[in-house]
Amino acid sequence: MSGSDPFEDNAPKAAAFATTYQRQAGEMMVYGGTFFGLFFLLGGVMSGTLALFALAAAMLGAAFYFYPMIRTEKAQLRVEAKGFFLDGLGWLPWTGIRDVRMYDRSVRTIRNAHLELSLAAPAEEILLSDDKPDSIRVLMAKTWTLKRGKDGSANSMIVIRLEPLRATPEEILAAMRRYLPGA
Repeated sequence: MSGSDPFEDNAPKAAAFATTYQRQAGEMMVYGGTFFGLFFLLGGVMSGTLALFALAAAMLGAAFYFYPMIRTEKAQLRVEAKGFFLDGLGWLPWTGIRDVRMYDRSVRTIRNAHLELSLAAPAEEILLSDDKPDSIRVLMAKTWTLKRGKDGSANSMIVIRLEPLRATPEEILAAMRRYLPGA
């Protein structure tokens, strides 16, 4: 404890923030893909037509790919004093994030917000703890992508799609700005 204020340790700290997928973001793809996949599979078994088996595989594959979007019990994005967490990537320290920018890509009247994180180094080098997904999870949907940074270095930019997440883009950006150095 330093200074003369005996209550400075009780000063309010920035609250942790977490968000998941909106459940309806993937319901149509998962439930529809499963229904039609099983329908085509039954048709393929009954008729022996290979084209129906191929359609069943495509529909069931789509349901498998979008399955994480209906699992709302696991946070996809977390903002804490420890750092910034993305499911499937891990924890990024606040000192490793050089710049944050939010931008919209609108299709007609539909807003598709994106969050762009410029990293101080490639993501693999600055991750606090690797949240390595199993080999099956790698094949499923995720809300982020690693890209080449503006300086040309590989994996030094992360683009996060915000529209399938439950929290608003403004809430996410405000939560991050509480922890970013110099923000």
